[in-house]
Amino acid sequence: MKHPTVLVFVELPDPEFPTAGFLNNLAYPDARLVGFYHLDEDESAQEARAEYEDAFTAELQKQAERFEQRGVRTEFDLEFDSDPVETRQRIAESDDVDAVLTPGGVNTLGKVLIASRHTRNAEERMDNLLNIIDRDALISVGLIHIADPDDPEGETEGERVLNEMASILTENGIPSVQINREVRTERDVAFELRQAARNHDLLVMGETEQDAGDEIFGPVGDYIVDELDIPVLTVR
Repeated sequence: MKHPTVLVFVELPDPEFPTAGFLNNLAYPDARLVGFYHLDEDESAQEARAEYEDAFTAELQKQAERFEQRGVRTEFDLEFDSDPVETRQRIAESDDVDAVLTPGGVNTLGKVLIASRHTRNAEERMDNLLNIIDRDALISVGLIHIADPDDPEGETEGERVLNEMASILTENGIPSVQINREVRTERDVAFELRQAARNHDLLVMGETEQDAGDEIFGPVGDYIVDELDIPVLTVR
């Protein structure tokens, strides 16, 4: 059984960790739990470590043990830096993780929304996803594509993408009756994803070359978590 590695990135000193219900509905992932402390302009990493390292490390160890109790093998680390987006991206790339989780307050994992721009590496990404979340817990899987209003073929391409994604999911044992598809046309992708993600337990996005960095590891994913308090999983 494949054990994808998920980077769980939390910001200190007031981190939001995955809830017990969320952890109970995971399948076979390993976790890389990273606590990030945001340095002020006039604050050095050495000073911050001297003041906070012991307390932060104790909290991360406590959470890692909580993950382990629910069957998620976990390593943890602590980062002191000034840029959470760059730090998240650097760790994801250097550790070659399969997905990045920004935790939210949701305590269930029955309704998942998957945002798809394309189908490159879709089979591998869906395989990773279904080894991260417990497919038996799924009630519904929503598929959404946000088409560019300036692209005359945007909606047609979106329908093709979602049809292919639905086929991959059914081939992996997700009943077609549980899969919903929707193509929206809008320039403000973040707003549309926020609207679509309401009443879901998890938003899943795929990392692409054009998305890497600020759009996915920063504002879009963080915006969804901040606005709706649902977790965002970026599958790489």
